[in-house]
Amino acid sequence: MNPEIEKLIERVAKESGKSAKEIRAMMNKRKEATHGLLSDYGAIYAVAKEFGIDLSEDKLELKKISEISKNETVNVAGRVKAIFPPREFERNDGSRGRFASIILMDESGEIRLVLWNNNVGISNRVGKNDIILVRNAYARENINNEVELHTGSLTTITINPRLEIKLPKVKEELIKISDIKKEMQDIDLICRVYMYYPQTEFKRDDGSMGKRASFIAEDETGKMRVVLWDSASDTRLERGNIVRIENAYVRENINNELEIHVGNRGRILHVDAKLNLPELEPEKELKINEINSIMTGFSISGRVLQIYGQRPYVNGLMASLILGDETGTIRTVLWNEKSDIVNEIKRGDAIRIKNAYSRENINNELEIHVGRYGEIIVNQDLNLPSLEEIENSLIREKDIVSLERGDRYVKISGKIVDIEMGKRLIYMTCPNCGRSVQNLGLGWFCEFCSEDVEPIPNIVFSFILEDNTSSIRVVSFRENAEKLIGMDVEEVMNIIGETQDELEPLNRVRDKLINREVSVIGRVRYNEFSDQIELIVDNVL
Repeated sequence: MNPEIEKLIERVAKESGKSAKEIRAMMNKRKEATHGLLSDYGAIYAVAKEFGIDLSEDKLELKKISEISKNETVNVAGRVKAIFPPREFERNDGSRGRFASIILMDESGEIRLVLWNNNVGISNRVGKNDIILVRNAYARENINNEVELHTGSLTTITINPRLEIKLPKVKEELIKISDIKKEMQDIDLICRVYMYYPQTEFKRDDGSMGKRASFIAEDETGKMRVVLWDSASDTRLERGNIVRIENAYVRENINNELEIHVGNRGRILHVDAKLNLPELEPEKELKINEINSIMTGFSISGRVLQIYGQRPYVNGLMASLILGDETGTIRTVLWNEKSDIVNEIKRGDAIRIKNAYSRENINNELEIHVGRYGEIIVNQDLNLPSLEEIENSLIREKDIVSLERGDRYVKISGKIVDIEMGKRLIYMTCPNCGRSVQNLGLGWFCEFCSEDVEPIPNIVFSFILEDNTSSIRVVSFRENAEKLIGMDVEEVMNIIGETQDELEPLNRVRDKLINREVSVIGRVRYNEFSDQIELIVDNVL
């Protein structure tokens, strides 16, 4: 074969990463497709174009960056100083477009290269200090009257071309976590993912939806949270990954702790770098009795024993639940979007909580909190005792006189000595949130949901229980109330409908209930109106 063709084959093989044998096979395939009309020169040219290799690079006339003027088409070679990942925008016709940009530099200066359409993917294939050869880019002024380069349909880009191009190297300025300070901009670092918190969606103040993920980064000097916004949060990460963060910025969170943020100007890359760090220990999952105050970043599994629905607070919504395992129970507070899960779970469900933190409440009782970076996973296959086994292990039998405010899972036994006859049995509840609803004359309205609803009737039954030590007011709802009075909600409503008397159902069962011996399990709360404690029934034995 012609020595010049052999030279071109070697060049294409080197720049494409293929072997010379593979390049010859591709040339032959091209020639066969044209029934011999394509020469060796034509075939190697076609194969080179397939790999984006321009065989005429040696004859290119390159312009210095400092000499580029607006409204001209140029060829330029530059060293990559910074890469800004793809972003989406909306065109005037409503369609979506994408662009990315790269800062190029040579010995004379630097310039922004804007990548459009098919060239956008270049931003994901280059790294700092790569050399880019750009052919047929056009120069224009941006809104700041600065000249920048834009790619068009005739623009071609070669990464690390064969040409002997002498360009100054970009000085690497990787920062260590311990050196990070407030309000830093455009920082680069290499770190390990110590703990990863998956992507979640949120609503911005303008009503648009955003995406966010985060992880705890560590290097030899310390740990710090990294927050990934929108497209940066799409990066697939796992605990133990080594990553390079570019063009990040630093902010303080609401607890005055520094965080690294990666927005639309930054990017995160998987790298093969080595860090002088010990092997990661397996994630530790705690039992409830192992939790103490001011713990962060722990995982815990348990069964849902009680659910307390969403309610507003000054910065959004919150809810709570009682979590139990074989070692105890604990109140778990769910903040904002994490509180939505109480509308999906039910008593007895097995859940796993990741990245929780603990606090003491105003009564000095430990609580688990699940905030922005926490995760709740419903998993019925978790290796946990059954709901019945957990509750039985937690139940403590007490005399009434020994009951204390805040007691949970206490069993008391005694006889019913009085019934609150003046109280209505039926109350109407919201089908969405389960709270009591009001009849405003034009229908039923739920104040919490702020909407008209078709209510669900439920029973509330309260009585005085007495043992040989004292007496206490006991309040039961729904199925527990039905079990105590021996009637379901439909039977009660039928009696009220027949007699037009809301107290008649209690009149009919009063004699059967007075002096009846009962055992109940419940929780003790303080009634501000009566200034006394009372028992809320969780189960009737």
